[in-house]
Amino acid sequence: MSDFLRDLRLGGRQLGRRPGLVAAAVASLALGVGINTTLFSIVNGVLLRGTLVSRPDRLVEIYTGVSEEFPQLTTSYPDYLDLEYAVDAFSGMAAAGHVRGIISGERPELISGEAVTAGYFDVLGIPLALGRSFDRRENLVPGAAPVAVISHGLWQRRFGGQPGIVGQELEISSVRYTIIGVAPPRFTGMVPGLPVDVWVPIMMVDRLVFSGVQTSSDKDPGTTRVDRRGTRWLFVKGRLADDRTVDQARAQVDAVFARLRRDYPLTNEKVTSSVVPAAGVRFHPVLDPYVRGASVVLMAAVGLILLIACANVANLLIAQAVARRSEFALRAALGASRARIIRQLLSEALLLAAAGGGLGVLLAWWAGRALAGLGTEVFPIPVAFDFSLDGRVLAFAACASLGTALVFGLAPAWSASRTDVMGVLKGSPEGGGRRRITTGDVLVATQLAFSVVLLVSGALLGRGLLVARHTDIGFDPTHVSSLQFNLKMNGYDVERAAALREELLRVLRALPGVVAVSTASRLPLAPDINLDSIHVPGHHRADDEGTVTDTVGVGPDYFEVVGVPVVEGRAFTDADVAASRRVAIVNETMARKYWPEASAVGRLVYTSGFESEPLEIVGVARDHKVRSVGEAPRAYLHVPDRPSQGIGLVVRTGLAAAAMLPTLRKAVWSLEPNVLFTEDVPAGDVVATTMAPTRLGAIAAGAFGGLALLLAAVGLYGIVSYAVGRRTREIGIRIAIGATRAQVIRMVLLKGGRLAAVGIALGALVAAAAGRVLESLLYGVSTYDPAAYATACGVLLLVATGASLRPAVAASSVDPVRALRSE
Repeated sequence: MSDFLRDLRLGGRQLGRRPGLVAAAVASLALGVGINTTLFSIVNGVLLRGTLVSRPDRLVEIYTGVSEEFPQLTTSYPDYLDLEYAVDAFSGMAAAGHVRGIISGERPELISGEAVTAGYFDVLGIPLALGRSFDRRENLVPGAAPVAVISHGLWQRRFGGQPGIVGQELEISSVRYTIIGVAPPRFTGMVPGLPVDVWVPIMMVDRLVFSGVQTSSDKDPGTTRVDRRGTRWLFVKGRLADDRTVDQARAQVDAVFARLRRDYPLTNEKVTSSVVPAAGVRFHPVLDPYVRGASVVLMAAVGLILLIACANVANLLIAQAVARRSEFALRAALGASRARIIRQLLSEALLLAAAGGGLGVLLAWWAGRALAGLGTEVFPIPVAFDFSLDGRVLAFAACASLGTALVFGLAPAWSASRTDVMGVLKGSPEGGGRRRITTGDVLVATQLAFSVVLLVSGALLGRGLLVARHTDIGFDPTHVSSLQFNLKMNGYDVERAAALREELLRVLRALPGVVAVSTASRLPLAPDINLDSIHVPGHHRADDEGTVTDTVGVGPDYFEVVGVPVVEGRAFTDADVAASRRVAIVNETMARKYWPEASAVGRLVYTSGFESEPLEIVGVARDHKVRSVGEAPRAYLHVPDRPSQGIGLVVRTGLAAAAMLPTLRKAVWSLEPNVLFTEDVPAGDVVATTMAPTRLGAIAAGAFGGLALLLAAVGLYGIVSYAVGRRTREIGIRIAIGATRAQVIRMVLLKGGRLAAVGIALGALVAAAAGRVLESLLYGVSTYDPAAYATACGVLLLVATGASLRPAVAASSVDPVRALRSE
């Protein structure tokens, strides 16, 4: 240990004599370690950070499926009750559905919550900070027990952390709830990242607005959410009994659903079940592989940045090692072993890594605080992840710093330990001969190759965005605004909501600057979708499952608002909505698919099997994009937007949407001051959400690529300058015998050019192999797009030339007399 400390002290003195080297090395490492630690803190917060759940290894997730396409969905409450009664492999079961509501008061607030079963907190093993959890008697009669457990955050935010909060009342969506408990800090419900403010008994679900994942059956005879067996909306967990296994629980659950398929064929005929260990599920079994895959790709990208930073510092240390070759030769002549010299240089590398790692952690801490507030700006729903630097993140930073010390310190140390003692002591300028390819050359070429990979990725994504922006999406979002809210949160029934909707349409149409107003359940390219299984006479048999088709509810004037013409037949009228007529409008793709040789107008479509009342097609609308900009033409079914408590307004104005939105909001508040909008944005912003992953990917890849290229340029500058310094005598001789400045500059530029060419070739090969990862994010662009590769390679050549130019000019100015005299 004493030798190690002595090496560190000596290393500190050596580094103190080279402040420029230390600053460059520490800055490079701080960026590399900081970016990697920042991204790992995100991965840790999203995927790895543990929950407060007790013994998560004994929990399982229970899903039901309605088709091969959707095998793991939610469960209905009647099915849950059958499972709870019949499956003894569980010591307890819990179910929850996501809901939203408005807290009344001087500061109305839109909140998220979960409607849960009585054993929710007990099954999860969550001890409450105050009060008690729900009693089974509070989950027997719909609407009879308005009690609530609030989150620790809501307790602090809304009530200032009052110790006597239990027993007080809280009004949510016009219902007064008695607070019976407070959840512990950091507990946010069943789904990580989706913050929950309040938990209520499952029997209170119809007094709030459901906002989770749901599938429904039109054949369900039930009347409320809790008694409809075909309405599947609950996420279910079970805690294994101490003497039971996952396989035993799975067998019992399968047996229950086999009986339900037999006993309830109308709603359960094709319903399947699956049981998976909860420890292996973060968000959802279908979603998790995509999230983990994206995390791996991002970690690999920023890992390249760290490797480039390491290569940069290694180049600096190699150059310094050459400059110190006389020192190492003298140490070796005095008896120092190769191991001793390597250990000394590694101690200097360790000090550099510690300083760079420390600054990198500070950078990650700052970045984590900045990222924590971006959830509501990036995602359409409130999200909250903890990106703080816990022990796992700090351990990662420490390992990254130690690993970088070994990576960038070993090559210079090994190179320096091989000094030709006799050659250096005799005054040989090269210390034992000059190699055509040095370790520094290899490192710089590798840096440049990594830069090419990131630059090509950014160029591909950027090209995809350009193509998407010039793609005809089939409708005109310019000057269109979308306003959505749910009057159920304000205590409205369907009749009152319908009356207010009509009054809102009248008031908005009378506003100056408003061109047209309609209602719609969604805008094209909005993230929420609605699917119906349709049956078409002549294409489906009575026992067919039907074809799942995108469906939207729209009102009169909708097609005028979004700028989609009805090319055949007519649009919807007020009479269609008022009389609840069974009519529909299809798009051109759907018309061609089912009636290719005849008019679709007048044809029938069934949305609930052939035994239900059909929809008569009264019009055909022009095709437009439905889910994404890059999609192939998709069948789309429009039906009249029937009155409901959920209101979606689309408004076309003469002014820009952003400028008109304040006026539109005021008009709505003039009729109902307590409305809280769940969406109030320009339609262009809704369209932009479909390109958000590509846009974020392009920004990230471009930023990483730019940083990597900057680091690589510094490395290239260093290696070319180092090569010029080693060849000063040779250059002096060349100039003395008649070489021109242009010839010297060309000779030095060729050194950088060769390294750039090797880096481009290697990077292009790697980028081509890795390009398939980006396919799902590209719009109309091949992963081998020549323009993207040409752009990336051109930028790199330009930067490489700039990095080599200064050393080249300096070399051409060498005074041959002084160069020869110095030797």
